[in-house]
Amino acid sequence: MSLDTLRRFDARTTVWLQTLPSRGVPSAALSIVAHSGDSLVLIPALALLWWLGRFSRYSIAVPLGIGYILSVLLTSIVKYAVRRRRPEGEWGALYRKTDPHSFPSGHASRTVTLSLILLARDLALAGVLLLAWSVLVGVSRIALGVHYLLDVLAGYLLGMAVGTAVWLWMLHGLP
Repeated sequence: MSLDTLRRFDARTTVWLQTLPSRGVPSAALSIVAHSGDSLVLIPALALLWWLGRFSRYSIAVPLGIGYILSVLLTSIVKYAVRRRRPEGEWGALYRKTDPHSFPSGHASRTVTLSLILLARDLALAGVLLLAWSVLVGVSRIALGVHYLLDVLAGYLLGMAVGTAVWLWMLHGLP
């Protein structure tokens, strides 16, 4: 597959997914799902998990927090190295102002990382549910016009790498 073919596929698929709101998928629902992967949601959720675990270093929140931080750092490094502009659009003004770069998707990276860490901790149901949620977050962000398809797919790959690294770390001593 040539680079031009990949670019055309990315553009066509992105445009098709951006038609979801006009095909009956409520924009409000897409917006809620898209925002559910925001750091403003995930950081308090991780803090709550750590509190529920009595701030133990064995709490599931510890590897989740480490994975989250690694995912954010690596995604930021790649974003500022690649500097792909977000698609044109009106939704997501905050994202467009604070983070004008779209490749790779941080939401996709973070949510897949968290999913794999839950699976590594033998929390299969939670991990699978979070993985399904991750797909919904990725699709919603494309449909709302803040990412291209390849941004989200690259985010998933980066998240898989981070999640796998934390998984391996957990096998060798991380609580």
